[in-house]
Amino acid sequence: MKYTTLLFDADDTLYDFRKAEETALKRFFERLELLCPYEIFREVYRVENEKLWEAFERREATAEQVKVNRFVNTLVSLGAYQGNGDELSRDYMEELARCRFLLPGADRLCKNLSACFDLYIITNGLWDVQRSRIGDSEIYRQYFKGMVVSEKVGSAKPDRKIFEEVWSLAGNPPLEKILIIGDSLSSDIRGGAQFGIDTCWFNPRAKELNNSPQPTYEVKNYGELEEILF
Repeated sequence: MKYTTLLFDADDTLYDFRKAEETALKRFFERLELLCPYEIFREVYRVENEKLWEAFERREATAEQVKVNRFVNTLVSLGAYQGNGDELSRDYMEELARCRFLLPGADRLCKNLSACFDLYIITNGLWDVQRSRIGDSEIYRQYFKGMVVSEKVGSAKPDRKIFEEVWSLAGNPPLEKILIIGDSLSSDIRGGAQFGIDTCWFNPRAKELNNSPQPTYEVKNYGELEEILF
């Protein structure tokens, strides 16, 4: 087989982050007891959250700023902020850490691959949340050899530093033996290409490639990924 080491993005590649975020956000909203409808709160939050994560990827914001300011900015926009940013962040992360939903077929895929490949997680995210959501999940404990989280490293995909961290964790295998699989062109595919490893774009929603780096492979489902690997 061409590869020995597979680097998996976590959210929206193996874990259903959309479901986790929606579940946690609804529970968090209920704690806040705001007067506005949930749909308005959710839309404002998603805009503010996305802006901060993009700034984090560009190294223009710290993980701590992402954790706190997404809620501060949301509630300021809604006219409901009470100077409790740290408390808001803690409450939401408690809810999110409990949500360990997998995408359909992820468990079977990892079981099959773990018999022939060394599997690692490389994820942009917050350490306390990913340690619980992913590190304590059954699929991770059974099939993966390690995990690198951007907040812990101080660097987010596509930055080279986080790839160097997971490469070291994996024992520095030859770069031509490594494949990264992820759903994000801007972080997974761009980062992998810049690091010098092959890339596989997991694209179940058939998004357009546009001007992003060309992935080595593109797959729409886990079955197509297994066809490439075996």
